[in-house]
Amino acid sequence: MKKNNGFTLVELAIVLIIIGVILGAVLKGRDLIENAKARRLLNDIKGFVAYQYTFYDRYNRYAGDGNKDGKIDYENLNAKPSDFDNSPQNTFLTANTPDIDAPFSELEASQLLPVSDHKQIAKHIYNNIYYFSQVDGYNVFVIKQIPCYAAMMIDKDIDLVPDAKQGYIRESVGAIDSLGAVGDQRWEDICTTQNTLVDIVYFFDTRPN
Repeated sequence: MKKNNGFTLVELAIVLIIIGVILGAVLKGRDLIENAKARRLLNDIKGFVAYQYTFYDRYNRYAGDGNKDGKIDYENLNAKPSDFDNSPQNTFLTANTPDIDAPFSELEASQLLPVSDHKQIAKHIYNNIYYFSQVDGYNVFVIKQIPCYAAMMIDKDIDLVPDAKQGYIRESVGAIDSLGAVGDQRWEDICTTQNTLVDIVYFFDTRPN
């Protein structure tokens, strides 16, 4: 009689359990990597904002506020990496300078940032950019194209409750130079998946009601 060399039910069950454990470990590892990237971005954001506070303590104005009116001169919530051209670089402003490079230039001149390519300084861990700007007179740190899970984690850390429409962290999908398109949507409206890319702003100085 020919011996059947197939798997028994017990052996198949063991194989399925092993596969499940491996898949669970892979998914857990991916979650850990995603959380680490989001935490890295959060720490970088806090670091840049801390540079602005230090600059303010030294010079009684924020970096990028060349005319000393309390507002960063540059106003654009929809900038691109190609907008950086390293001019000005490593110099203090003496007049209104609505340029995306200007805040980094002054942070370099004050030795808070090393002198280097502004595109690289502005490049965040999700391969887009963050930079200083203003919107309708409010100074902000703009973070472009990050996954929803990272945006919501940052929002929760800074505002304690993740709410895209209120607080210091707000969504800015589609916003350019007006508060009208900032914080006008909820996370559940714009985040079709946890990896949907969104733009956010951090009102690091004062915030709208």
